[in-house]
Amino acid sequence: MTRLDRAPHDAIAQPVDTAAQSRGDGAAVTLTQLRLLVALDALLRAGSVSGAAAELEMSVPAASRLLAQLRAHYDDPILVREGRRMVPSPLAETLRRRVAALTREARLLLTARDADAAAPIPSAAPSALLPFPDRARLPLRTADPNRLDGEPDADSLLRRLDGVADSDPPRVRLAAHVARLSGTPGQRRPLSMPQAEDAFGIILRGEADPVQVGALLASIQQRGVAGPELAGLVAAARAQRQGPGWQGNAPGLDWPVYPSPRQRRPTWFLAAARLLADAGTPVLLHGFTPHEGPVSALLDALQIPQVDTEAEALAALQTGRIAYLRIEGAAPQLAALGNLYAVLGMRTVAQIGLRLLDPLRFGVTLGGVPFGGGGGLLTSALQHLRDGRLLTVLSQRDVAQATPHRWMPLALSGPEGEVMTHVAPSLDHAPEGLPTGFGPGEMLTALWQGRERDPAITAIIRDSAALALLALQPGLNFADAQAEADRMWTDRRPLVAG
Repeated sequence: MTRLDRAPHDAIAQPVDTAAQSRGDGAAVTLTQLRLLVALDALLRAGSVSGAAAELEMSVPAASRLLAQLRAHYDDPILVREGRRMVPSPLAETLRRRVAALTREARLLLTARDADAAAPIPSAAPSALLPFPDRARLPLRTADPNRLDGEPDADSLLRRLDGVADSDPPRVRLAAHVARLSGTPGQRRPLSMPQAEDAFGIILRGEADPVQVGALLASIQQRGVAGPELAGLVAAARAQRQGPGWQGNAPGLDWPVYPSPRQRRPTWFLAAARLLADAGTPVLLHGFTPHEGPVSALLDALQIPQVDTEAEALAALQTGRIAYLRIEGAAPQLAALGNLYAVLGMRTVAQIGLRLLDPLRFGVTLGGVPFGGGGGLLTSALQHLRDGRLLTVLSQRDVAQATPHRWMPLALSGPEGEVMTHVAPSLDHAPEGLPTGFGPGEMLTALWQGRERDPAITAIIRDSAALALLALQPGLNFADAQAEADRMWTDRRPLVAG
């Protein structure tokens, strides 16, 4: 436990000597400033004011004042709230290792002993419990009861990480990134965005050992994905992409299609994407190669071309303004990471990264919330990426499909933050099952051709199209978007036979 000089507490919380700060000589470093560095190390390791207060054996208000002084000194937030936890700011991440090394060296200096100044040995006859007077006392090796066998202590781990440079081989750097995620549950820290971008860049380039891949994904998932890590993955994946991206004049919409393998509900929102494209908006759908099921049936019914490369997607958008990009062809390594679900038995950051990939760089994405989490993680990632806009439908897991039978919370995220809104239900009951003899493809074809009527399915398609319009025009009122979507449905183009 690191302990600040507690006599008195008020002295610890004194404002930094601004006159000393202005001097350019060695006198600028004051005792108060050195205490701030010890406090900074405790705050970064604890990840909270209360945790740092406990480590420094001071009150929480006193630790909070120290954080305020650090923020004023560096003109930086130091710790930023992300969901239910605090994470270091980018500047604090750059200071972490240096301040930890400084406090570690201070501890070593304070515990140093003169090897020749051993305590005198009693002159009484030696016993089996005491060393012989004419022999130097040997140190007794002990184990930290709070550490598992073979687990490195914090100082040795920090020394090892400090020795890893950007010029080191990829596997060495990746091993360091994995080590940064290790430690006791209270000490685990997320990777910074540059660290995560380097780690996932190594993996996506095929330079990682398989064990390292699993260790990185499992460590992140066990602690909980952080915004900088998700942003680093997306940045690394985008760096692997080929081609110039979308160059057309009309703004396009990125619409991820990654439903759970267990989901059997029809993906009616694909019809909304078709409506939007027929009205003139380029729409790129992307997901895994659809096997037999709702996605495959509706893509076929709507005659949406399936392509394997970005070049093919661009060509399809130029002619028909819509395409479904099979992600295995466009981003094979990221797709392979996503497919590790079957091996690891759990979802990972890779599944979330696929939703933010935006392969053609439209800059506007409409998505569902990934496996039960909120929109805060996605917002944090976009803030670190510093670009892109995302409308997340929080009432629908995995994919962006309207839920007109219940309230729809929406989160509009971008580099500037997040705006929440809620849409009231327009149906008084959930959609019912399909009529006997109708699959999703047959039902949609019949609805599109006017041979069948189903107000619930029609409402899902209409409201999904309205959500797409909101993503493209954030200032639009949802009722106006619904009215426009109604017109799009009424004016829908006939599907070309065969």
